[in-house]
Amino acid sequence: MRLHVSPLRRHRWLLGLVVGWCFLLIGSSAAEKVRRMVAVAEGETAIHAALASLPAAGGIVELGTGTFLISRPIMLDRDDVELRGQGAETRLVLAAKANCPVVVIGREGTRPDRLVRRVSVKRLIIDGNRDEQEFECWGGPCNEEGRTAIRNNGITIRGAEDVLVTEVVTRRARSGGVVLEKHCRRVRLDKVEAYENEFDGVAAYETEDSEFTGLNLHHNRSAGFSFDWRFNRNRVTDCNASDNGSQGIFMRDSIGNLFERLTLRNNGEQGIFMAETRELPGTACRYNRFNQTVITGNRTQGIRINDRSCNPNTIEDSLVKDNRLEDVSLADFGELEIVRPREK
Repeated sequence: MRLHVSPLRRHRWLLGLVVGWCFLLIGSSAAEKVRRMVAVAEGETAIHAALASLPAAGGIVELGTGTFLISRPIMLDRDDVELRGQGAETRLVLAAKANCPVVVIGREGTRPDRLVRRVSVKRLIIDGNRDEQEFECWGGPCNEEGRTAIRNNGITIRGAEDVLVTEVVTRRARSGGVVLEKHCRRVRLDKVEAYENEFDGVAAYETEDSEFTGLNLHHNRSAGFSFDWRFNRNRVTDCNASDNGSQGIFMRDSIGNLFERLTLRNNGEQGIFMAETRELPGTACRYNRFNQTVITGNRTQGIRINDRSCNPNTIEDSLVKDNRLEDVSLADFGELEIVRPREK
């Protein structure tokens, strides 16, 4: 049976994305925002002070060129705030033994006390200085309470809506490159490069109605993308996830997502791995659709669907070829509908 998404459901999904992006555009153009400039000579303290000095209506903190050494996270925990640099000439480098994330969008608490909205991060490089950190989590061994529930990612987005991260490089983090968690909606990652992170390039949990465009995720020690819990109704387009240590895409508990024009090459395990979380019923991957995707040269399977409950999913107009063990491996017949497969 061919996957069918009703026009009403599709239009509601698209309308939600359009409304979210309109909020970002209106917030940036309706009035001239307060702007604080921070030069590299002023250092990290000036970044925190500039953010704290923004009025209740928010504003922009713009960083100059050069390398800012970061010893505690840059917290974007208010609405209508933008952090921007000058492109590749603006670098945030985590100090040795800082053991913290570099940028956090959202609130610090284990369970965020409110949503943070309309936050942007633009045009800079984030370096997590992985080899000089002692812990994966903020301040010590990971647990589920306090700061140590927060991983030391390049960018952590938690409990946030209408967020934009664009023209950002995040590399060498002790945990992931960019990680979404704690209920995120209408987040857009655009033109983000993530590489040489300890775990995944981009991970998203409890994330809905969001868009990932033009990402280049490569040479991360785990997956390029990891979608492991309540990843629903999102769109991933024009992305590369290649030469990662495990999968191009790792998926569990993911429903109704659209993937278009992806390249998944030369990953250490599968190009795409779908499964359920065995301990949690109802966490299968279902109604996911892949269009115009190239999956080649991966070291095990091109596509592996590991559990019978991951049904149905569809791949169309795509090339799945020359993967080392198998191109397509299914736990049960009928889990994946292959439409108009490409030969080259």
